[in-house]
Amino acid sequence: MDGPQSAVAERPCPVCGGRSTLLFAEERLDASRIDALTYASRKPPEFMCLRLVRCVACDLVFAATPPDREFLGTAYAEAGYDSATEAQAAATTYAEALKAHVKRLPRLGPAVDVGAGSGPLLPLLESMGFCPVLGVEPSHAAIAAAAPEVRRKLRQGMFSRALLGDLRPVLICCFMTLEHLADPSGFVATAVELLEPGGLLAVVVHNWRAAPNRLLGMRSPIIDVEHLQLYSPRSVRSQLERAGLASVELQPIVNTYPLRYWVRLAPVPRRLRPPLEGFLSRSGLARWRVSLPAGNLLAVGFKQ
Repeated sequence: MDGPQSAVAERPCPVCGGRSTLLFAEERLDASRIDALTYASRKPPEFMCLRLVRCVACDLVFAATPPDREFLGTAYAEAGYDSATEAQAAATTYAEALKAHVKRLPRLGPAVDVGAGSGPLLPLLESMGFCPVLGVEPSHAAIAAAAPEVRRKLRQGMFSRALLGDLRPVLICCFMTLEHLADPSGFVATAVELLEPGGLLAVVVHNWRAAPNRLLGMRSPIIDVEHLQLYSPRSVRSQLERAGLASVELQPIVNTYPLRYWVRLAPVPRRLRPPLEGFLSRSGLARWRVSLPAGNLLAVGFKQ
C-alpha cells in the first residue's frame, strides 16, 4: 500500500472551524512500514502520524493536511483484519457503558453501528432490545471475518444516507471511528438528521488529555497515521453540541482486554516483543483479562 499523500492547503479545525492552532506533533512517516494493517483496527502501534496541530478554540488535535477522501476510502476498504478477540472484548465494554443511557430513550427500535468491524456489537444491541440492527464497515476483510448470521447485517462502505436506505435509527454508535473520518462534523450532522426525535448518538473517542496518553506522549498508541483528529473532553462535547444534540454527557471508559493485547499496545522495544509475547503464550498469561483506564471517553447526546 502506498503511503498517504497530504493535501496542499491546511484545513481549518474540523470541529469548530477555527484557524488559530499550535503545533502538537511533526509528521512522522516511514513508507517502508505501511502495509495491509496500517489502516486496520487494533493493530500493533507504529507510532507514525501526520503533522498534528491543536485548535486553540476547542482543544481538538487534528491533521492539518490530511489525505483526500478517495485515498482513505480505498485504504479502509483494503485494510486487513486480525483482531476478532479484542473487538469482542471492546464491544462488551461499550455495550455495558451504553445501558444507562439507553434507558433514557423514548422507545427501542433500529440501531446502527458505524465502523462495525466484524460486527461483535450487533448481537449485544439485539440483546438490549434493538431491532433491526445494522453495521456499517468499509473493510472487506473485517466483514469476511464476521460470523455468517452477523455478516448479513453488515453493509460495506463509508457511512452515508444512501447506505441506510429508509432506516431511521433510534441509536447510532460510532466507537473508535470518529478519529478516522475526513469530515467528523459532516458525519455527526448526518447522524443527527437520520436519528428519530429523541434518538441517541453515542461515540467513543481517544482522550488525548487523559493521563496515560499524556504520560506516554509520542509513544502513546493514539499517535497513529490513521488518526485525523484526537479529542479531549472539551472538543468532543463541542462536536456533539454544535450538531444540536442535547443532554450531552461524557464518561471515561475502563477497557478490558487480554493481557497480550495490552502488551501489544505498550511501547516495548521491538527486539523484546517476540520473547515477551512467547513467554506470555507459554505461561498462559496471554489470555488473562485485564481492566485498565486506557484514556478512552464515551460521549452521548440526544436529538431534540
